[in-house]
Amino acid sequence: MLASLTLLATAALGAAAIPQPPPLTYLYSVNLTFGDPIAIGSVPYGHRDLLTISGGHFTGPKITGKVIGGMDWGLTDSKGVFSPDAIYVLQTNDNATIAVFEKGYAPNVHILFETSSSKYAWLNSAVAYAGGGPFEGGVALDVWQIGS
Repeated sequence: MLASLTLLATAALGAAAIPQPPPLTYLYSVNLTFGDPIAIGSVPYGHRDLLTISGGHFTGPKITGKVIGGMDWGLTDSKGVFSPDAIYVLQTNDNATIAVFEKGYAPNVHILFETSSSKYAWLNSAVAYAGGGPFEGGVALDVWQIGS
């Protein structure tokens, strides 16, 4: 009996369809500008600089505004790959503030949000992915919501 159930379960798994990836919804593009870095230097897992996020702007179909500040205390590993670890604040054109929490392994960034705004409360449960790269004095990212 157990052998029959095992065989049935194995057959069902083998016939299962490949899962579909979650949908992506474009949220916004952001340019973050940095102030002068604060060098921490060599640490056990690489090199750390504290990067002051001094400003920037973002624009998307449902949300637009400016970056009003934050900090990235990311790490550059021995291969030269930067892993961001940032918190910064967006201020929308209608004066809502949204905290952005970023972690990743560049160029891939995982983002969560937090806000008290009822208009943007949907961001409190959003999980986002960002990809992009550096420009003179900062970084540009395109941000996509994962799932619905």
